[in-house]
Amino acid sequence: MNARQSIAATLARFEKLHDKDIDLGLGRMVELLARCDNPHLSLPPTIHVAGSNGKGSTIAFLAAMAKQQGLRCHVHTSPHLQRLNERYQLAGQQISNAALAELLEEVEHINRGDPATVFELLTLAMFIAFSRESADLVLIEVGLGGELDATNCVHAPTLSLITPIAVEHTDWLGTGLAGIAKAKAGIIKPNCPVISARQPDEAYAVLQRTAEKQRANFQVSGEHFQCWQGDGRLLWQNDDRLFDLPLPALPGQHQIENAGLAIAAAVSLGWGEPAIAKGLQTASWPGRLQFVKPFPPLGQQAEIWLDGAHNPHAAQALATFLQQRQQISPAKLHLIFTMQRTKDVTGFLGPLLNLHPHIHVVPLPNAPSPVSPEELMEKVTKTGLKATGHATLENALAQLPTDRLRLMVTGSLYLVGDFLDLANKNARPKAGIS
Repeated sequence: MNARQSIAATLARFEKLHDKDIDLGLGRMVELLARCDNPHLSLPPTIHVAGSNGKGSTIAFLAAMAKQQGLRCHVHTSPHLQRLNERYQLAGQQISNAALAELLEEVEHINRGDPATVFELLTLAMFIAFSRESADLVLIEVGLGGELDATNCVHAPTLSLITPIAVEHTDWLGTGLAGIAKAKAGIIKPNCPVISARQPDEAYAVLQRTAEKQRANFQVSGEHFQCWQGDGRLLWQNDDRLFDLPLPALPGQHQIENAGLAIAAAVSLGWGEPAIAKGLQTASWPGRLQFVKPFPPLGQQAEIWLDGAHNPHAAQALATFLQQRQQISPAKLHLIFTMQRTKDVTGFLGPLLNLHPHIHVVPLPNAPSPVSPEELMEKVTKTGLKATGHATLENALAQLPTDRLRLMVTGSLYLVGDFLDLANKNARPKAGIS
């Protein structure tokens, strides 16, 4: 059995340990960490990032800035697009197959077959790996919520960051914005500074109260610093300085807010303006407004974008981006679309209605909470949008128009990962052809 097969086999065993994909709470994590000498207490200085949207992008900006600052940085993000290795960046490099296979086997031994979610075991692997290799900084993305998320065993972060908060994951975090904000605010630790993106009033009030209770210095965009786009540049300002910076490499107007939050964190850590500027230009975050070159069966003139947006707040940013693209160059707008059962299909499609896209509904076989294309089709057609159901992703691609096509693949990061796998497969040369 090679390393990739070993990883797959161990993950398959992990999936049988707990009858739920998500079971929020820290009790199991605390016990697991105690069994291996509490590696979370031996991490390098750590930035913990929670929020509804923009966590990965903010971390991507920070990781790129840290590299330009000359720092060794470990990065944990989730979920992954194509390979589990993506979740574990050790000093700028994805963990190797061999190292990951060995790490997961160690985690399995520590767990002793006890009930634990897959995410908890993968988080334990992160704490172990990051505690063993030296670094100057660790960036950790929250999985779900914050307060009861497995990553929230982080003891005393150097910084807590909160990206924009919106209504999401209502099955676990509650239906109201205040309750969801409370879950996110759970990563704020006593006397540990917290920096937040601009928030709705209800969420802002929760964050502010939590920071005061924890005696944590609290900065928020729009009050303690500003970030905006002007004349093809990114401007950032606080009480002490004004930065005139290049626009971020990541496309989309919403990335201005994410970049502003990352800059605020970098400034608080004393990083220089050259590193910040270069980091903005070199940041990469696949699967989020990612442009993809055409491949068969799509025509060479097709414009293909991928975005893992999966809630109404993210859909609004997606709609703004597509509206701008349509104004620049009108085209036939088609969406290959699917969502997990736990997502708000109607809320997601709402911001896109005025663009009148043709929706191509596909199944999501590899997701934790898949929904049948028939059920999804019913929800989509109730919005009034034109929709077509397909048995497979490949079938949907084969039936797309090839003339003046603008395609967006969206609704789920799992779908984006499946699309990238398919695109890569089609891009490989055939055997015997160089």
